[in-house]
Amino acid sequence: MYELFYRTEVNIICLLVLAWIAYRSKILSDKQTRRMMFQRVIVSTMVLMITDTLLIFTEGQAGSFLFFLNWLLNIIYLALNALVAFFWTEYIIYYIHGNLSYVRSFYYVSVIPIILFLLAVVTSPFTKFIFYINSTSNRLEKGPLFMLQVIITYGFFTSSSFVALVSLFRKKSWPSYYHRYVTFFSFLFLPLSGGILHVIFPEARIVWQGLSLGILLVYSEEQFDLISRDSLTGLNNRRAFDQKLKMLGEDYDEESQNHLFMIDINFFKIINDTYGHTEGDQALIYTADILKHILGNTNAFLSRYGGDEFSIIYTCNDEEAGALRVRLYKALDDFNKKEICPYYITVSVGYAPVCGSGPEAVKEAMKKADQELYDEKEFMHRALEEAKDLIKK
Repeated sequence: MYELFYRTEVNIICLLVLAWIAYRSKILSDKQTRRMMFQRVIVSTMVLMITDTLLIFTEGQAGSFLFFLNWLLNIIYLALNALVAFFWTEYIIYYIHGNLSYVRSFYYVSVIPIILFLLAVVTSPFTKFIFYINSTSNRLEKGPLFMLQVIITYGFFTSSSFVALVSLFRKKSWPSYYHRYVTFFSFLFLPLSGGILHVIFPEARIVWQGLSLGILLVYSEEQFDLISRDSLTGLNNRRAFDQKLKMLGEDYDEESQNHLFMIDINFFKIINDTYGHTEGDQALIYTADILKHILGNTNAFLSRYGGDEFSIIYTCNDEEAGALRVRLYKALDDFNKKEICPYYITVSVGYAPVCGSGPEAVKEAMKKADQELYDEKEFMHRALEEAKDLIKK
């Protein structure tokens, strides 16, 4: 009896957490596809856990009504096992790739098997293929095809883990995004591990409690992104940059020290005025993507400082700092040769080392980087002669 109350208590706690996340996500988010998928995962998991809680009080109980109710609840429970795993994998794929074409490919592979499984579950009262309820004990008995439920449910969770792992290695050039994929990969093992334990020990039903913890981690990650990440470019925002600055200057090393870079897009106002703010936003995205590409697999901290300005905190020596500026100019020149957009994107870059320790050293480095940016911008403007030379004819 104690175990039943313990299981009920855990389920209720998980339900309260999920209800709070569902409510906050709904009132604080828009109708973005990703967040709608996340809502679907939350709601279906809540229904599953409510069903699991009701099963605690119907399994093994006498009475024709409870016998019928046990049939119904087990059909819902087993169907939701597969559906929640399906919705979860759908969400993971879209979260990582951000493209519905990948989700459609997932549908092509998985929709038919899951529909056939759901039909097998619903028709089990007649076929007993997946399960049946023992009329004497009023408990679930496994049918000959019961392992399909295990294969489909944990197959989805396993594939989600695989997708997260592959994406982690493919995007290894984006160290600022590591925490997202590590988070996914780590908690995806919670329901998977719970499922393995459930197969070995049928009474150990901790799969969906593990998934509830996973949902909480995803929600926390979403809130972290809202607080510290620029929504347009995906880089760290000004708030995150300021926090990072406070941590600098503590470990000073003349050979390999922190350098502050300030980057400004030249003639950005002309791009906005000539082609509109939507194209201006696209120019910011292109610049951010080039920064990510150049600084991939390094210790650099990238951020959008504000407006058309970007900032970098990079641990390197003076020679490497100068080489980075040259690489950035060359990368933008290569980008412009591709003629992807109807204008040229050029930037001015200023940088300075953090000499010494403490906040004053950081403040002085920022001042020098800003001054070098100003001098570099004057030089770049003279080199480009007039603003009209920037715009493609």
